[in-house]
Amino acid sequence: MDVMDPDRSSVPVIATLPMGGGAVTGPGAGVLHVQWGLGNELRVSRVRGTEPSGTGATPTEGSDEISSGAAYVVQWGCVTGVHRELAEETLPHFEHLKDRVALAMHRGEGPDGVASCAVDAASRFARAVAKTLDAEVERLEAEASLATGGKRTADLEHVSLARAAWQLAAVYFVEPGDGTGAVTERLVEWYRRNGAALNFGGSGALPVRLRALIDGVAEAGDRPETATGFWDCLAGLVAMGWSDAAADLVALHSCWAEWRQGMAAAKPAAELLEAVVALIRTAPRMATADEERQPPAGDGSYPPGGAATSVPQFHAFREAWTRQVRDVLSDGALFDAVADDATSDGARGALEVLAGDETALARACQGGWLELMIASARHRYPRAMASEHLALMERCVARCGAGESPELDELLGAIISGDASRTTDVCARYFSPWFIAHLAEMLAAAAGGPAAGALASSAEVNGDDARTIGFRSASEKAAESRVMAYCASLATRANTRHLALRYLPHCADRGAGVAAQILRRERPPPGSLTDPVAGGVDEADPDVAFAKTLGALELCADAGLVEVGLGVARAAAADARARGDSTSAAAWLHRAGDVAGVAALALEQLPTVHLASADPSASAATLVRLAMGHPGAEAGLNAGGDAAVAADGEWRRAGATVAPGPAGFL
Repeated sequence: MDVMDPDRSSVPVIATLPMGGGAVTGPGAGVLHVQWGLGNELRVSRVRGTEPSGTGATPTEGSDEISSGAAYVVQWGCVTGVHRELAEETLPHFEHLKDRVALAMHRGEGPDGVASCAVDAASRFARAVAKTLDAEVERLEAEASLATGGKRTADLEHVSLARAAWQLAAVYFVEPGDGTGAVTERLVEWYRRNGAALNFGGSGALPVRLRALIDGVAEAGDRPETATGFWDCLAGLVAMGWSDAAADLVALHSCWAEWRQGMAAAKPAAELLEAVVALIRTAPRMATADEERQPPAGDGSYPPGGAATSVPQFHAFREAWTRQVRDVLSDGALFDAVADDATSDGARGALEVLAGDETALARACQGGWLELMIASARHRYPRAMASEHLALMERCVARCGAGESPELDELLGAIISGDASRTTDVCARYFSPWFIAHLAEMLAAAAGGPAAGALASSAEVNGDDARTIGFRSASEKAAESRVMAYCASLATRANTRHLALRYLPHCADRGAGVAAQILRRERPPPGSLTDPVAGGVDEADPDVAFAKTLGALELCADAGLVEVGLGVARAAAADARARGDSTSAAAWLHRAGDVAGVAALALEQLPTVHLASADPSASAATLVRLAMGHPGAEAGLNAGGDAAVAADGEWRRAGATVAPGPAGFL
């Protein structure tokens, strides 16, 4: 890593540590100076000949006391590996989220319109990031299967947990139930996709029991239903709402093959299981926004295999369906005709789960409170809305006890509570800055976005609306703080610094200022670069310096940092002007479109009245040269020179502060 003696910048020393001690002299003597670098970085430099007990003054710019090569860098929270890949892939989704909300504000749609647009943008953003996490998990699983024989790596565990937390947060915060508040079906789907990765419930978890059952079925031969755990797993699948898997498991029963072979003794079992499968497959559910919704049946009954399009319709369908479940349960003759008691009891247990029997649910859910909560929400409390799930969770924890992982209990409980602030605080303890920044932005947009500021000044709102707008504004500020922390992580390493410059323009309070400091530290203007290995004495290659500064302007243009680009150009122009190269100074200002700055350069070179009267020809030649070398300057000069004078002050100040800005840019 390149050595940077901190005394070469305007960043103040934040700590001075003695080295050697006492009367020790030689290479080990001196002090250590600790200063901020970029992002999450501290730079430590050894300085010889400075008394540790002195005033703490640092060596001057030309001091020969600076130790060359004695510099150390401490970095933390860097974005590397799989997290860097996620950062690259999700950045466009983040920009689309912010752009959609900004467009709604620009159109002046009012608080309600902006809030609606923000929620829609949050929904799109949640789905896009979820797909990215899905793809990343699949890639890591494929790599793990090849490299470690299927053993899960640390990256795979972390990204899998991040996916589970992200998708669960989307269930409870982003238009819960597509605005209806009914999230049970989404919760069922979430656990189906993430249950194995969570490893919640230990050996009793349904995914673990299913893996054991697969081995048992293979050993059971032509009677799979005799495998250990067959009927327990069926009850668990029914309880968790995994209808297709439950039907597939029932299809393994030997009675089907026997019935097809004409064995009359198998008919009662087949008829009973056929009724069970029919009720499993026709269980009513709420339709989601991204699936085709079927029209209700003409006779008002629930549509087989269909979904309700409203909460009242869902309740009506469920009442009709539940009556059919109870009718089958009360048909004693149907059960008595089955010769195999295990089949009869197993079918009855599955039907009792469908009917919402509390004891049957507790018996079917052996994976802890999370499984019992999902099963209870689906079968016992189908009318429970998302806002009521926290109370249901607490009830299930009281019955089953806490999970094996207090950290996972805390994480799941925070999300289920629906408290955005608590959720981000808890997630910050376990996930990367990338996850926290994007989660905070999703939650802020889902809460309605930036429905304050410009909107409040252009729309008449009552007291309640004002309070809501204020809350959303606070959530936006909290989200920006998380993004700024993420940008600190990105800015720490050179290979992710360009990503930080894409995020910072969306941080209204501090983004532009931080971007300016990153660019000035990373891309100083030509002439100000020194060779750090040589102790800062020799000039660096001017071509390299030019390319770096030009790259900084391009980064500003790509990120939309107009003001920051002007600052970089004016710093480069001030440096060129100090070298007496007014042509290069004007060229830098032209690259940034700084007409006022060009006018300022021309203004200071205008011949005075005395020179014009003494040598009119030379003065005219000077004016021609200025017009050719400073195109566009006449706009600023003809306007009275006010803009040019203002720009002159700005780039003069830039020339005095070419070195990096204050310490610790966050």
